[in-house]
Amino acid sequence: MPGRLRCWVERQRLHEEIITAGGMLKAGRFSRLNVGQIREALSSALAEAVPEGFEARLQEAWPDHREALLKSLEVRVSDRTTGLQKKLAERCEKEVADMTAVLTELRQQIIAELDEPEVEQMELFSSAEKEQLERNLSSLRLRVEQIPQEIEQEAAVIRARFAEPTPRLFPLAVAYLVPRKFLVG
Repeated sequence: MPGRLRCWVERQRLHEEIITAGGMLKAGRFSRLNVGQIREALSSALAEAVPEGFEARLQEAWPDHREALLKSLEVRVSDRTTGLQKKLAERCEKEVADMTAVLTELRQQIIAELDEPEVEQMELFSSAEKEQLERNLSSLRLRVEQIPQEIEQEAAVIRARFAEPTPRLFPLAVAYLVPRKFLVG
């Protein structure tokens, strides 16, 4: 049974994929298949329709194995969610590291600009130009002081965005793969 798995955090979709889960019906009992077995079954399936009578029997049998199939899908979601949480944690830390690197580089560039010797021809500047230069330098000094706090705030925002993802499952369809031997005769 394919289902759509979404991981949501603060109204943002962080990941979405279609996952499959299923099992084998034998004597009316459902036994779950693992991911590899399902992948193998799906890859070998043919797109041939089953006879109408057989289709009607499958529809009648659906209520008997519905819960087991949904449980199989929930187990698959749980397994997949565990793997995704690790990837999302890595993605979060990468975003924090990238943001930190950008702001740290900006801070270093501003410091380098401030450390450059003052223009030697300042006496050629008008008083308005000198005041503007001083305001600009003052703003740059203030920006240098603000960047470490901004890094902390932005890191908190990023981590909050990735905190406690909520997996959501939307079952999409049920497909029966019927061995050819059951269709003959």
